[in-house]
Amino acid sequence: MEPNKDLKGRITYDKLFWLFMAGSVFGVILEGVFCLIIKGIWESHVVALVGQLNVLYGAGAVLSFVAATLLKNKSIILRSLVIMAVFTLLELFGGILLADGIGMKAWDYSNRMLNYRGIICFNFTLVWGAAGFVFCLLYDKIDKVLCKLCGKKLHIVCIALSIFVAVDLAVTAAAIGRWSSRHYGSEATGFARSLIDKYTPDDMMQSKFIEWSFLE
Repeated sequence: MEPNKDLKGRITYDKLFWLFMAGSVFGVILEGVFCLIIKGIWESHVVALVGQLNVLYGAGAVLSFVAATLLKNKSIILRSLVIMAVFTLLELFGGILLADGIGMKAWDYSNRMLNYRGIICFNFTLVWGAAGFVFCLLYDKIDKVLCKLCGKKLHIVCIALSIFVAVDLAVTAAAIGRWSSRHYGSEATGFARSLIDKYTPDDMMQSKFIEWSFLE
């Protein structure tokens, strides 16, 4: 019973939400710095119409915490490998969803060694492994910070932000869907689609999602 009680205390909605937010924002910052170093320009790789959020990094942070918690008594190497696999599968799922679902791509590893459809590659799999190792090293400190964000007052903030983010991401998904549909020749039918087309035209979407492109 004790291990279950320990897990129940460590994995809570509030913790996972704050992790999602931190991972989403921190991921955008890291990619921006990476582009600044490699390309000499700052690029904001967001996946939300409002706010600097990248949901893949947010989901990765959440799954990394869950994996590290469930495997807390295992070796750090095993935990790092699991997190590496989680991030790679998450990236694979996201890439396939974009490519096969709406005919788009948001990144391209086609010119990198041992890649699959340009969606995942060996180099970045190693990067995710290194990130997982660092996450495991900092796990206890991260958990302590998250515990401090689980008070009653902050829980209200957490719920309010959760609703806001859920609406933001739902509208973002609809706007991206219409962006793709317009490109592939689908006319807007109905009030909702017309409204989306009016407020999220192609030029605005391309300026917001700078790395996204269509598969021809």
